[in-house]
Amino acid sequence: MTYPAYIFDNMASGDNSDKIRFDMHLHSHYSADSSISVKTIVQSYRRTGILPLVCDHNSITGSKLVNNILCKSDPNLPRILAEEIMTADGEIIGLFLQEEIMPYRSAEETLDEIRDQGALSLVPHPFCSYRTSVLRKNVMDRIIDRIDIIEGYNSRMLYDWENAMARGYASRNGKPVSAGSDAHTSFELGRTYVSIEPFSDPKGLMKALPDASVHYVHTHSAIHTVTRIVKACRKMGILHAPLT
Repeated sequence: MTYPAYIFDNMASGDNSDKIRFDMHLHSHYSADSSISVKTIVQSYRRTGILPLVCDHNSITGSKLVNNILCKSDPNLPRILAEEIMTADGEIIGLFLQEEIMPYRSAEETLDEIRDQGALSLVPHPFCSYRTSVLRKNVMDRIIDRIDIIEGYNSRMLYDWENAMARGYASRNGKPVSAGSDAHTSFELGRTYVSIEPFSDPKGLMKALPDASVHYVHTHSAIHTVTRIVKACRKMGILHAPLT
């Protein structure tokens, strides 16, 4: 399988520098399988200007810390608290959350709480053949009217056809697509992101996302082995999570 190093969709000539470059899926060390510190995420943003959407597994802590630091230095940045929630049916990301959502409930119950918080729902890495935590198609079909966004570009997908299937599914169901690095290690940060008109709230993001351009870089499948090693080492206490 040959992967394109870069893909640009819907890219207008003279793409404006005032657009937000937004990596819509990455993890801090508050996910048990990530080695990226909050400090590293903040430094990456200050170096590249790519806004990070931290959505840790069943935790909002890393997202809060990153948002607090970034919004303190730049109050005009959108404050987007997010969490990748393991439901009884697979993973769903909530973004623009007010508080952490309890995992392991049904997809419907999870979506209820996301909506009750005035937040948006995003299905990460659908059609992934590697992950057992993926939200399966029969579940997506059941709840599609309640899903806001489908992840159409995920750097960690094993095969590009999996991303293509996600985009096709989103198109057939009238859903906008997101793009994210799904970074769990520091070198993955900022590999994939959308370039989008400025927004400040869920309504603004949903309005701007369909016209966003996409920068996509595929990550080699060996990264999943690295993630397994990180998770095992942290569990055994060999690798300690950074303090910040």
